[in-house]
Amino acid sequence: MTRPVIRTAAILVAALVTLSACATANAPSAPTGSGSPSAVVQPTHPVEFVISTAPGGGSDLYARAMASIIETKKLSPQPVSPLNKEGGSGALAFQYVYDKKGDMHYVMITLNSFFTTIITQKLSFKATDFTPVANLALDPFYLWVNDDSPWKTAQDFIDAAKKDSLTVTGTGAKQEDEALFRRIEDTMKTKPFTYLSATSGATVAAALAGHQGGVVATVNNPSEGLALYQSTPRKLRPLCAFTPAKPTTTVYASLPTCSSQGIPIDDYFIMRAIMAPPGLSQGQQQFWIDVFKKVYDSDEWKKFMTDNALDPAFKSGLEFRQFILQYQQLHQDIATKFKWV
Repeated sequence: MTRPVIRTAAILVAALVTLSACATANAPSAPTGSGSPSAVVQPTHPVEFVISTAPGGGSDLYARAMASIIETKKLSPQPVSPLNKEGGSGALAFQYVYDKKGDMHYVMITLNSFFTTIITQKLSFKATDFTPVANLALDPFYLWVNDDSPWKTAQDFIDAAKKDSLTVTGTGAKQEDEALFRRIEDTMKTKPFTYLSATSGATVAAALAGHQGGVVATVNNPSEGLALYQSTPRKLRPLCAFTPAKPTTTVYASLPTCSSQGIPIDDYFIMRAIMAPPGLSQGQQQFWIDVFKKVYDSDEWKKFMTDNALDPAFKSGLEFRQFILQYQQLHQDIATKFKWV
């Protein structure tokens, strides 16, 4: 595979601004999250909360945390049960939910593979064909190494990457983790990374901890490396955060930004969003918007976001539709740039 490179941060930001303007003009109307109770339609039998990744990864952890809040606070008249349907970099789950058209008894947690997989595998539907519910957070990327790594700073990592083709890992080929590594490669003019694909954030962390396949680094999310960072003995440690500001959560409070370490990338996040099958009525959609807004407002979710260094970012209705349009186009641009399509 050729190793094309991703556009610079400035180009990405400009693209998002332009797309936002287009979306505002063209996006269809949608519930705002404040619909009248009489218009809301409730599920009448148990609900499947579909997870497109394997157990132990970020999406799995977040979906199960949300489902627990829904259960303990009795936000749904029917049980909402997590169901892992990993496979095909999310394609199995996406097809499964897509085939449940008009049925509100299925909801799905999504991340950026919701765009990259649909685009690169040329599936028969688009992200915008699904019923949007809400985005509950944005998940940052950290640059992780094994705790026994000689590299103490991100600049140490870059210096090594300029001398040799380092072996790195992430979830899925032609997905967000690989996109970020290709962007580092382009921005910092390193040698091409050898990218090994893993099935989930948990297996990514395990591969790095065990030096499997010669892996020396990942760009895992904070929650996916946390257990091995806090383990005794410690297995992993982050070198920097690809965020505009330093993390505020206590466990990562001393972590510098990658920009401050010489890698000027701070504008790419994983969405943690809920989608439903195509064709839900406004009343069915509104029920799920209300449920996940209550999840977002709960003290339990606020603590969960803090503990896992998530960026609070609730979006629903027209705002979320615009966001989906923006991220769909952004990942189309990524796929085109890398010649993944």
